[in-house]
Order: sequence, then C-alpha cells, then structure tokens
Amino acid sequence: MKILSRSRHLRVALSALAIFSFTQVFAFGTAARSLRLAQPSNVIEAPDSADAVIAGYVKDSLSGETLIGATVQVRSLKRGAITNKSGYFAIHLPSNQDLIVEITYLGYKSGAYPIRLKSGEQRRETFALSQKNVVGKEITVEADKDVEHQEQQISRVDIQPAQLQAMPKAGEADLFRLLQMLPGVLTASEISSGLYIRGGSPDQNLVLLDGAVLYNPSHFFGFFSTFNSDAIKNVELIKGGFPVEYGGRASAVLSVTNKDGDLNRTNGKVSLGLISSRATIETPIGDGALSLSGRRTYIDVLLKATGLAQSLNIPDYHFFDLNGKFTQTLGPNDKIALSGYGGSDDLTYTSDKDASDLGINWGNEAGSIVWTHVLASDLFTKFLFTGSRYYSTLLAGSGANSFTWNNEIRDFSFYGSLEYFLEEEHQIKVGFQASAYQFQLKIAAGNNPPNADLLLKPFYGAAYIQDEWKINERATVTAGVRADAISAKSVINFDPRISARYMINGDVTVKASVGVYHQYLKLATNPTLSFFDIWLPVDSTQEATRAIQYILGVSTIPFDGYTFDVEAYYKDLTNLVEIRPNIVAANNLHDIFFVGSGRAYGIEFFLQKQIGDFVGWFGYTLSWTRRTFADINDGAEFYPSYDRRNDVNLTLTYKVNDRWTLGANFTYGSGQPYSQIVSEYGIEEPDRQHGIMTVQGQRNALRLPPYNRMDFSATYSFSLFSDSRNATLDFDFYNLYNHRNTWIRQVDASTNPATISDVKLLPILPTIGLQFTF
Repeated sequence: MKILSRSRHLRVALSALAIFSFTQVFAFGTAARSLRLAQPSNVIEAPDSADAVIAGYVKDSLSGETLIGATVQVRSLKRGAITNKSGYFAIHLPSNQDLIVEITYLGYKSGAYPIRLKSGEQRRETFALSQKNVVGKEITVEADKDVEHQEQQISRVDIQPAQLQAMPKAGEADLFRLLQMLPGVLTASEISSGLYIRGGSPDQNLVLLDGAVLYNPSHFFGFFSTFNSDAIKNVELIKGGFPVEYGGRASAVLSVTNKDGDLNRTNGKVSLGLISSRATIETPIGDGALSLSGRRTYIDVLLKATGLAQSLNIPDYHFFDLNGKFTQTLGPNDKIALSGYGGSDDLTYTSDKDASDLGINWGNEAGSIVWTHVLASDLFTKFLFTGSRYYSTLLAGSGANSFTWNNEIRDFSFYGSLEYFLEEEHQIKVGFQASAYQFQLKIAAGNNPPNADLLLKPFYGAAYIQDEWKINERATVTAGVRADAISAKSVINFDPRISARYMINGDVTVKASVGVYHQYLKLATNPTLSFFDIWLPVDSTQEATRAIQYILGVSTIPFDGYTFDVEAYYKDLTNLVEIRPNIVAANNLHDIFFVGSGRAYGIEFFLQKQIGDFVGWFGYTLSWTRRTFADINDGAEFYPSYDRRNDVNLTLTYKVNDRWTLGANFTYGSGQPYSQIVSEYGIEEPDRQHGIMTVQGQRNALRLPPYNRMDFSATYSFSLFSDSRNATLDFDFYNLYNHRNTWIRQVDASTNPATISDVKLLPILPTIGLQFTF
C-alpha cells in the first residue's frame, strides 16, 4: 500500500497551533492572576466576590488513593466542583467569610470542613474521606442536589470497582460484561467483548488504560476483556458527545484508570476461580506506592496434568496479563506515575498431519508516564507520554503447505493539557496530542514471497481549546474546538463541540450536546475472529470517517436514593468502510474497503439505585442503526449485524445480611440481522473441479430469534486466617435457566431440500470462586 510522505508543514502548523493555544491561555491565566493579586489594598471587595481559592486533592483516608469524581461543594453559596482524573479540584470563594466545604463520594462518609480565606489567598488542602460499604441501610449520602445535578455530564457513566465485583460472574468479574448491561451498549454475542455503542462499531470507541490506547482489549476469543478487575480504580464511559480533549474516534470513549497503590500499608488480594486466578499486591515506596497485578488461565495446566489434552486432542490454550503502576509525589506541586500493561493469548494445536497444525498468538502491550504539576492553585497541568502495541500472528500448516499472518500496530503519543479555573464562571482547558504510528501487515503462503507486505508510518497531530462556562446557578455551557490531521492527508479538520446543562430545579436537569468527530484509522475485521483485526490509516484514496452527533437528555431524582435518566441521540456518519470480499492484491485503501454512510438514532431509559441493601438498575433502549453502500445490497439501505430494535437490561444486588449477598442480571434483545444464502450452483473452472458458487439474499434482511439470558450469584463473606471478614466465596450461574441463544444460522445445501440449522451459544455455566485479602 502506498501512502503520501509525511507533510512537514502540516506537523509544523499543528505544533504551532498547540503551542500557541497552550501558551496564550497560560499567559492569560498568569496575567489575570497577577492583576488580582496586585489590586490596591484599599479596594474593598463586594461581600460575595470570589477573590480567594480553595484547591487540593480528595483522597481515601486508608490507602491515600486519590478519588476521581468526588463532589466538593460550599452549600451556602451553591458553588462546587468535581475532582478530575488526578483527584484535583479548585473553587473560587469570597474571602473573610466563615464557610463549610462539604465533600461527598459514593461509598464514603461525607466530610465537612470549616474554612475562612483571606483576601487573595490561594489555599491548598488535602481532604481525606473514610470508606463505608456501598450497600447497607446505614449508608446515607447527604449532598446538595443543585450542585450535583449542575455538574452532571451528558452521556457519561462512572463505574466503581465495588459495582463490578458485586455483579454475577462467568468465572470472574469482567468490565465489558458489566458495560454491556448499560443502555445503549451492545455486543455481537456473549462470546464477544466488542462494544457497539449507540450504533457505532468497536473500532469507533477510544479505549484507554491509564491514558494509553488499547486496540483490541479482549482475551479468550472475546469472552473476557483485558482489564483485570482487581487492578481497576475508576472507569469512565462516555457514550457520546465527548469533549474535545478526546479525538481520533467517531463514537465513544472508555477510560480506565488503574490503582495507584496503597500509600500507607502493604496489602494484597488473591482471587481463585475455575477458569483463571488473579493476584494483586500494593505497597508504599518512598513518597508514593507500587501496585502489581497478574492474571492467568490454567486450563492448559489442568488438561496436561490429567492427560485429557492428549486423549481428547484438545488445543493447548492460555492467556495472561500483568499490570503495574508506580507513583511518586515529588513535592507539593508535582507527581509522577509510571504504568505498564502486557497481555497475551496463545493457542497451539498439533495434529498427526502437519497441514492441520495451528498456532495463534495475539495481545497488547501498553505503557504510560504521567507528570502532573500544579502551577498555581487554579492552574493544573498534565503531561503524558504513552506507548502501545497490538499484534496478532497465525501459523497454519508447515513447510510448503503453511500459511502465515503477522499484523502489528505501534503507537507512540505525547499529550499535554492545562486546566485553568478562571474565577467561578470559567474552567478553561487547552491541550495537544502528537502521535507517531507504525502499521505492519504480512501475509504469505508456503515459501513464496508475501502476498501482502505493508509498512505504513503516518503522523497524527491535534490541538484543542475548551471553556466550561457556568452562566449562573442553573445553566452551564461547555464549548470547544479540536483541530487535527494525519500526514497522509493535506487537510486539517476542525471539530466544534458544544454541550449545555440547565437545572430546572434540584431534581430535574436538562442536557443537550452537538459535535463533530473525525476518525483517521480504518478497521478490517472478522466478527467471529476478533484477533484478526487489521488497523490501517487513511491514505490519499479515502477520507477520514466523520460523525455528527446530536444528544438531548433529562436527568431526574424521582425519589430519594434513585436517579432516572432519559437520553435521545442521532448520529450522521460518512466515509464508513466495509471490507471488500475476495481481496487478491491491494495497493491502497480503495482496494480494501467499500465506502458508504450511515445513521443511528434511538432513545435510552436508565433507572438506578445505588444506596441501600437493595441496589441495581433497569435500562431500556429503543434504537435503529442503518448503513448505505453503493457497492453493497445494490445500493439499498440495510441494517448492520449489530442493529437491535429493543434492548432490556436489569441488574439487581441484595444484601441479605452481613454475610450473604445475592445478585442477578437479566438481558433481552431483539434478534440480530443476518444474510442468508438463497441458492448454490456448481461451476467448472480450468484449475478447479466442481466449484460451488453461493448466492446470498438481501443484506441482513432476516433476523435471528430474540436473545435472552439470566445470570445469578450468591456471595458468602467470612474470615480466613484473620480476625476480620477478609474473604468471600462466590457461587455463580451463567445462563441460569439454560436458554441456548442462537449465534449464527447456516444453510446445508447438500440435502434436498436444503436444511437450515442454528449454531447455539453457551449453556448454563456454574462456577465457584474464592477471594481473600491480606
């Protein structure tokens, strides 16, 4: 494949834009702050003027972990903020007044701290909250509804580890299975970890682990995700309308933050299951901490030990992953964090015939270095360097009869951002991104030269600026623009995005968003073999995918302890791709992909209860997803395979007593579209005898039966070599009532008449697991 050479002037232009926006806001903030501090001493501020700042971090009192998304508020003034991903906040307040700063966070005791600030003072504090159980009648979270609703972001869901651990498991807790229970989030099947969010395909989701991009976050052929639940600190899912700091994707953002580690004591956790086991240890080091987690399946070990692998001729398979994070506080203003991830799936099958030998290996490697620096109480900066690698290899047969496949993507990126808390009304954020990619694909048969041998090295650059403007106590507008481009195209795209929130009263908030999004990477994939994903950058023959998203929603508190959200969305997508069939040779993207357009629209309902012995949520989605390609389905509009008209999810957890907790999930979805073969006929070719040609009907004109499944779990807490209850025994039943859902429908034309049969998915899977901390 041929691409244009890197455009030097493009890189210079983007770099200049990033530096200009960054330095201009920095200079503006510094000048504004200097003017405030240089006011004559005889100037008397109005009693409600915000001439002082309270800022700092919110942390867990036991471990010292920063808390993401904690609510900080001064109730009497109806002013507040939400801690960012570093646990930092800043609020402008009037001086010479006795005020109370209140801090709330789900699962923690709320804190109240009296303060009195001097004129022009910029005070920095660290606030520590102590934990409470997420479930329990004794829990009450007292918060100012006005402040909390004013801060709510559109289409955003924050998930805590406790919610993940409380759900029924199929061998182990898995983040993607939890996300699939949310409205607007679908999956291709129960053995697929790909997320189809609001009509977008998995490649349209930006998946981040501590800031580094993961390109194929799946294990076990999609049954598990790559995220170790014991290592997770916070999960943020933005289903649409995401802000300008995120780019390069057209649909959604999933950002996972791993634990920093315990700053005060050494502790660990071990989880033993029938399929895999996990172990985590955290320990303080210097003025920081180290956290290490590991996970591995041992099906291969058990089968070899029992002799079943050889007697049953079962492939040798396992997966593993490792997570590590090291943090250090370098002073009152600086903190660094080093994160690393590595995971791999390996399958080997050896038969009596060399031609049937098979070896498959795929995985991800990712790392990041983060430096956060507080320039002033109201100026927060963050710099991030990341590296990511995704690879997949396939070796089938041996010698002259072999087939090999090697696919790899490398991503090295540098990010910078500055948050400026300008007075009470404005929070300005600017930043940049510079990414160097390397895409490689080699396909060869036997000892012949490769049929494909591609090596592409594009450069991507972006810069953005955003202002969150609190117009008054009820209304907030967030507006920004992102400029980005890739070296293969001599075009800079500008993506304006705006969202607004208006609080009708303390119980009802209306939210809306509209934005433009560009995606420069294209994905060729096989839905049933996700490890064969081929990521390719745009070139001179095709344009970047573009999405325009419109969202309108209402968030309410119908009664104490419950929240109810309704959101409607519409997406218009252009320059979508579908892989061409029977590709023999390719020199550019035009030879690989058909190009088309699409639209997706729907409405979501989400009722949630997070406090009490009985917690959970109910979600319902009514949606339509359509695609139009001139070269597919005779140019007529069709439904992609992940279109679902109705999707219902119910998740419940009940704490029976201080030892037993019960959990259940139920999901129902309309049948997925599929294409069916309508006829076959024989053909005679010079080099091929009795060839078979199949004729398919209209693209995805039929639908599989509706999908439904229920999972159930019972968790027992007890003491294991400890005076406290430090262990749990989990009894889980995946697909409780053993309903075998249809995976694919196939036609057997060898019979007369032809017969249609269904390939079924998983039956009931009972599992047991043990977890204990030390």
